[in-house]
Amino acid sequence: MKLRNKKTGEIWDIGKVLVNDYPCWETLTQICEDWEDVKEPLIKDEKIRKAVRAWAEVNSIKTALYSERPNKSLCQLTDMGDEDYDIQFVGWIPTLKDGEEYTITELCGEEEE
Repeated sequence: MKLRNKKTGEIWDIGKVLVNDYPCWETLTQICEDWEDVKEPLIKDEKIRKAVRAWAEVNSIKTALYSERPNKSLCQLTDMGDEDYDIQFVGWIPTLKDGEEYTITELCGEEEE
């Protein structure tokens, strides 16, 4: 598990946070005051994440529906807004569930600054 320091933006493994001598936390509440969870993107392939993020930015998409085609090696993300935009990939994305809706942040991780 990775945590982001709310003040500095540094990302550390939770083990490093917990064994760090300074500052010393006595409760989980104190840790949560200084650190927040960093969620790993559901799409592990960096090239696919870049393509999905670019598609979402160009089409102003915030959420997408993941669907698989059982009779061929194909998956697609479809815009959940008023428009009908989709992006398709050969193969499946094993970390996603057919018929589930995801935010672009869940799929691709947080945007790098």
